[in-house]
Amino acid sequence: MHALVTGAAGFLGRRIVRRLVQEGATVRASCGPAVPSLSPAPRCWPATCATSPRGRSPAWGDCVIHAAARVATTGRWEEFAAVNVRATRRLLWAAHGAGVRRIVHISSLSVYAVPADGVTITEDSPYESESEARGAYSRSKLAADRVAMDAARRGVPVVVLRPACCTDRAAAPAGAPERDRQRLQLLLARPDYCLPMTHADNVADAVLLAVQTDAAVGQAFTVVDENVRQADYALQYRAAAGEVWRPVFLPVTAVAWGARAVEYGCRALRRRPPVTYHQVQRATRSAYYDCARAATVLGWRPRISVAEGLRDVFASLRETVPPGAAPAASAGAA
Repeated sequence: MHALVTGAAGFLGRRIVRRLVQEGATVRASCGPAVPSLSPAPRCWPATCATSPRGRSPAWGDCVIHAAARVATTGRWEEFAAVNVRATRRLLWAAHGAGVRRIVHISSLSVYAVPADGVTITEDSPYESESEARGAYSRSKLAADRVAMDAARRGVPVVVLRPACCTDRAAAPAGAPERDRQRLQLLLARPDYCLPMTHADNVADAVLLAVQTDAAVGQAFTVVDENVRQADYALQYRAAAGEVWRPVFLPVTAVAWGARAVEYGCRALRRRPPVTYHQVQRATRSAYYDCARAATVLGWRPRISVAEGLRDVFASLRETVPPGAAPAASAGAA
């Protein structure tokens, strides 16, 4: 198998490349100047290769995994639209014109609407209707998902994967509280809030299965290892980190209304608010993400549990952080 991976230098792209290489694939990587150290190392192209002219070319290979995206919390809409939407459309149709047999587009759980607390989300659930209120990144990922699904309906051999928050051995876990030496940890969530989590290697497994499974073409798949209660995740995190602290759950409603007040104030000053009422509500509205389709069609099962992933993360951090230094953990967002 010959594969082209875009975003190969990214957090998830590195894991996808490694998984494909493990399966004996010849991998060509479209990436920026920071090329990961891989064995065997893939040939690396500039990102512009993804928009090369149509026509059969060995550069495309048998399959394309599109993991590249602009990921940032700030920036103009046009910057996100150019990379995440228009470049995705060009890549899909150029690859199709070159005769690529399978294209896997990496999307996001953020495309789903969570209309109420406690809902179950499947691939047939509606799209988010207020993406503009969540920022340019979420809005662009939703637009790119629509582009990919529309291309699939028009005959492009696309599979869309919508993974959850990712962890791997190379980074501190997403969804984690800020690490310090205090006795209390403040969390903007309810104890029963469900965190959709997945390990980057489990997503890479899903990518490989999407490439290999003909029945997957034209479909979208939610990829979530576990829907973990926030209270349980905090305890698993604490145990894996070897820390002693007590979680304190902030009142979500009060914080949401505070965000609304800030939003109104910024609007009066003609400034962009740092956080919106909708963002707080959406990020703390609990949902259960059903992955039955991935299990049935792809045969996907997570081989690394959340608890195991956390243990691996902190074992890795202890190996790389100098003695006496505290490894940093990323603040979470669902």
